[in-house]
Amino acid sequence: MDDDRDLLHRARAGARELVHVAREGDTNSVFDALHRLTGDSGVVGVETRLIVGQLVSASAQMMLLRVGKPPSDVTYAVDLRDDDEFAVPIDELEPPLRATVRALLAELNGRPEEAGFQLDLALRERSVPTTLDVVVHSLLWTIGLLEWCEEEAQPAPAWLSVESCN
Repeated sequence: MDDDRDLLHRARAGARELVHVAREGDTNSVFDALHRLTGDSGVVGVETRLIVGQLVSASAQMMLLRVGKPPSDVTYAVDLRDDDEFAVPIDELEPPLRATVRALLAELNGRPEEAGFQLDLALRERSVPTTLDVVVHSLLWTIGLLEWCEEEAQPAPAWLSVESCN
């Protein structure tokens, strides 16, 4: 039980640090921070999977806050758009990104086990470029939702606050 709490604490600390580094606008340091956070297991290791899991979970929590109290029988979906605002079917996404979006949907729809399975799929390739793509997208979602929380004076997950590590 203490090991699980320690893993959760480390994953959240890592996610918090990546969010902080990315929000400071130092995109080059995101890779350096991730590399340092993952230590000997490397960027494609289990630590990255845990960090991404916390980013996806935080994003889902903030998205649910944003939509308010839905009816009990709601199922969440996504409307994906490209840079020109054209709809993009989820099946046209690269498999790692598709699995990451599906992990977010699973979290939104209260299926954490499915979210975990999808994150395992997203990071299955175990290559640095693929892993970074998943991390960056998860970070962008989290940061965008944090900014919404700040603009709307809504509570973000407390553990994402820099003050929470003091």
